[in-house]
Amino acid sequence: MFGSSNHFSYHRLLKFFQFCLQKFITAMVPKKTTPNLSKGDYFTEPSLEELAAKERDEPGYCCHVTDFVVGRQGYGSIKFLGETDVRGLDLESVVEFNNREVAVYKDESKKPPVGEGLNKAAVVTMLNVKCRSRKTGETYTDGPKLDRYKEKLVKKGQEQGAEFVSFDSVKGELKFRVKHFSSYGIGES
Repeated sequence: MFGSSNHFSYHRLLKFFQFCLQKFITAMVPKKTTPNLSKGDYFTEPSLEELAAKERDEPGYCCHVTDFVVGRQGYGSIKFLGETDVRGLDLESVVEFNNREVAVYKDESKKPPVGEGLNKAAVVTMLNVKCRSRKTGETYTDGPKLDRYKEKLVKKGQEQGAEFVSFDSVKGELKFRVKHFSSYGIGES
């Protein structure tokens, strides 16, 4: 009754239960549900803390965040229009802000199809965009030089497939809309 064949069956059954338990535990551990971002001068709206709290309260919230924003203090922000799945996004490797330039999926091999991830319609806000004299460094906030500069901004955006939204010369804030992502910049004035 308790011979070696029963002993063998007991070990096989134990191994089977251990395997099943491991699969169950793996399935129950939540996958990364919030984006990753640890660069101190970058931010998200809602904040990472708010995203984590909402995901705890409403499981699945992070797969459809409305008008998700990622930005860098002093450089600008991107508002991704509509619902965005932010689960597990490594924002540090996907979004890069520099002076008067923003890139999303700089590495083309990692860019998802249009409409997926962050490769979607967005409104980009760039900061520190000023109309300045190259000779004197004087900043223009109105007049014909500013009008020409604004025309240049509109043209530069169109060349890159972006739609001009607004330019506040006093704040130095440029807004434009994109249908999907690449690198956008306006260069130096």
